[in-house]
Amino acid sequence: LPIVEKIRIIAQKVYGAQDIELSPAAQSQVDRYTRQGFGNLPICMAKTHLSLSHQPERKGVPTGFILPISDVRASIGAGFIYPLVGTVSAEHSTRSLPSL
Repeated sequence: LPIVEKIRIIAQKVYGAQDIELSPAAQSQVDRYTRQGFGNLPICMAKTHLSLSHQPERKGVPTGFILPISDVRASIGAGFIYPLVGTVSAEHSTRSLPSL
């Protein structure tokens, strides 16, 4: 399956989304990874753990929402592609005291 279809299936079957919406940056990355031959890699979604949707304040089991994909990145060495859902950040904290 193409990368976008794999993301859509996860969004619909696992998270209850109606569909996905890729940002232009995300679509560009999908096209790039596909051209480079990485379209066969599995998908690991990066999203908030506080909700099945992209909105942390939406509790329970929301359905019928559009899941926004803001970016798509790859960990080629680890062997997977990870879409960033909504405003989730894939950056590590730079705090010296992470508990604060």
